[in-house]
Amino acid sequence: MDYLIAPALFQNKTCKLPRIGTLTVITSTAETDVGKSLIKAPVPSIVFSAAQEEENIFNEFTALSELIKKDLDEKGRVTLKGVGDFFKNKEGVIDFLPLPLPQRFTPPVVAERIIRQHAEHSMLVGDKETTNKVMNEYFVEDEVEEKPPTNRWWIWAIVLGVIGTAILALYILQNGFNLLGNAAGF
Repeated sequence: MDYLIAPALFQNKTCKLPRIGTLTVITSTAETDVGKSLIKAPVPSIVFSAAQEEENIFNEFTALSELIKKDLDEKGRVTLKGVGDFFKNKEGVIDFLPLPLPQRFTPPVVAERIIRQHAEHSMLVGDKETTNKVMNEYFVEDEVEEKPPTNRWWIWAIVLGVIGTAILALYILQNGFNLLGNAAGF
């Protein structure tokens, strides 16, 4: 009987067993572990909801349901391979204990952030959609291009030469121009 119930349950995500209840596969959400840089896969689990007494449904599992009820009355426990165990609790109500899915079917995945410096992507800033390049241009300060200092020694040489020539001209004007130098006048 489990060779019919398990495939139907995992393909359709639900399996109604008349006069017993409904098995449903529920998948939890994926979880992130930021500290370890992992994303844990969603883990499916099987949930059993008991049938209401007034339900009288007939389907392809009606005969199997009768066999399960008969085995429960005789043995107290029925195991469905790959699905779980039906048993009667202390009050005589049918209950279900699901088998956990092995971790090898849902291993965690390593998730590291990749930062691409020169790739353009869209981003939301407030209520406006823009790109990362536009935002980088907005926040980059206008850099003033400074020219390297040029070598201007020759300007100082010309200024000093002009000053020296002006002093020499002033001296000649005041004292006259004598070619003999220190010679006394004859």
